Amino acid sequence: MEQTEAKPQRIKNSIRWFVSAIGTFLYVFLMMHMFVLHFSGAYDGMWLIPYFSIPAYFFCLTIAAKYWIVENHVRRRSFLISPIISTVILFFSGLYFPSEYALYTGFRSILAAMASAGVILYCILNTRKKEKNIRQMAKSSVWKRVARIVCILSICCVLFENWQRSIMVSYGILTHEHYSMSLPTFSHYFLSILSAILLARFVKAEFIPRGAPMERDVS
Repeated sequence: MEQTEAKPQRIKNSIRWFVSAIGTFLYVFLMMHMFVLHFSGAYDGMWLIPYFSIPAYFFCLTIAAKYWIVENHVRRRSFLISPIISTVILFFSGLYFPSEYALYTGFRSILAAMASAGVILYCILNTRKKEKNIRQMAKSSVWKRVARIVCILSICCVLFENWQRSIMVSYGILTHEHYSMSLPTFSHYFLSILSAILLARFVKAEFIPRGAPMERDVS
């Protein structure tokens, strides 16, 4: 009887593990994809302040990522290796080599590579720290206030940009405009959802008192 009840529980835990790992990978991969794509210069006309988008994606991949990971061990492990896998995929897809029509292609490529290396280094250093060390680093109230402001601005920037682009793509499809069936066309839909989840987790972590009755985060 116990074995019969344990089997569905193992399946449920395996599904939960898989969703957490894949969800974290998609979060990192799509954020890095748009992050590097902005360096190529192809997206300068899509956003009123295009160069604010670059640091916004960077901060969502670094200091704001803790709101995605929370205390989930699977997401933390997935977050450790996802930037490395994402960088390799994006490199071999040619995204680190901007088109010839963009200005300063060599400089853009170097900056994109350095920024990606910074994300990887941040992930390695922070995901390997013990909770005790993380709490000690978070004692400064000034740093915590600055980090909150940077996080909320970055998350809202990414959310608004991808909602805006999703609406533009949807309108274009409805009016029979030509859109290539590629990742840059449809990644905005997924990033809109992921950044909305990140914003919800930020609000949950920063504005809801600890110990308040809430639904358990199973994703």
